[in-house]
Amino acid sequence: MAMVKTKHIYILRRRREGKTDYKKRKTVLMSKTTFISPRITSKNISVQILKATPQGDRVLTSAYVHELYKLGWNGSGTSLPAAYLTGLTVGLKASNLGIKKCVTYIGLRRYIHGSRISAVLKGVIDSGLEISEDTKTMPSKERISGQHISMYAQSLLKIDKEKYKRMFSKRIEHGFKPEEYPKHFEDVKKKILEKYGAKKI
Repeated sequence: MAMVKTKHIYILRRRREGKTDYKKRKTVLMSKTTFISPRITSKNISVQILKATPQGDRVLTSAYVHELYKLGWNGSGTSLPAAYLTGLTVGLKASNLGIKKCVTYIGLRRYIHGSRISAVLKGVIDSGLEISEDTKTMPSKERISGQHISMYAQSLLKIDKEKYKRMFSKRIEHGFKPEEYPKHFEDVKKKILEKYGAKKI
């Protein structure tokens, strides 16, 4: 494992590159439990549930935002609603494998209240898995369903239709009206629950 010496202090390469928090990593290893690792980029949302082993992390199950597209999702793939639905998907998959709880590991990234990562974790909790994060730090039901996006879209339609078209051009190209986010969210959520044999949440 590569290290850099700086004033007699050795910095592990993955810590230096902002990839691994070794203190948190040690906690995960010591807990001997499964852990959830959500990753969000400008183009993708992925969530893995893993088990730490002496040979390395073993992926038990995972979910990716592109799975939502196969169920008819036409909203943004990096939005709060998409983050929640991806979390719900991985949680239901884990439940079907008999996994009941896990700890959260996000590396060196900060856990921000109301963020997309917290929306992922809310989806995981709603699937029935037990995790340690406080639900009070997670987005409201209205934001998770995309109501804030819907209200903004409706406002733009009234005051600036050209900006509305520019802002939501990709969604409109797919025949989706952003002002209908909450209904669309519920439709896709229902499909996820049906696919993985879960009761209505």
